[in-house]
Amino acid sequence: MAYGDVGGSVTELVITCKTPAAGTIDIAPGDAVKLTGPYEVNNATDDEDVIFGEALAAAGANAMAIPVKVRGISIFTYTGSAPTVDGEAGILASATDGTVKAPASGNGVGINLKVDEGANKVHVLL
Repeated sequence: MAYGDVGGSVTELVITCKTPAAGTIDIAPGDAVKLTGPYEVNNATDDEDVIFGEALAAAGANAMAIPVKVRGISIFTYTGSAPTVDGEAGILASATDGTVKAPASGNGVGINLKVDEGANKVHVLL
């Protein structure tokens, strides 16, 4: 698969996870998700939570199977200041469900490859 402006081969790793057994679930494809239990993910994040991966399908029910990309290039919507592209910096969760942000300190997770400030999108190598 080709990605970004240059393209090229990218190896991806997708695993099957599940949504929490209780609570409200509203995950959209492309949402950033955090690990909330054994193989359990949710997009309901607090500021600075660690991102586990990218939801590849919608989920709206409890204990539902959902594919999650945990390795490869993901394109996330970000909030706040644009993340840095410097070969070290990554992202963390924002307080807005399913979105990411530049970390307040440290490098976060992944490596930012490209930022599209007009669309508030960041390309991250997980």
